[in-house]
Amino acid sequence: MIRGSITIEITMKSTEDCQVIALSLLPDEKGLPQGVSSIIKCINDKLIYEVTYNVESDRLLSVYNTIDDFIRNLRIVMESFNGLGR
Repeated sequence: MIRGSITIEITMKSTEDCQVIALSLLPDEKGLPQGVSSIIKCINDKLIYEVTYNVESDRLLSVYNTIDDFIRNLRIVMESFNGLGR
């Protein structure tokens, strides 16, 4: 078994932006692979994404894919925000 956690911290323009982005990303965090869990939260204007995992070594790719999905979805939300002038 491989256990660990990864934290990504991104500074947003405002606390309000952070909260809107976090709420936008939450639905995509349901149905994660077995042994993988995540938390998205805001601390002031910082978006915090934490992934905790406890998986067999042959399932480690699912952890990387989970993080990759988050980053891809975050990029889409951020591009939308930029398009709105936020």
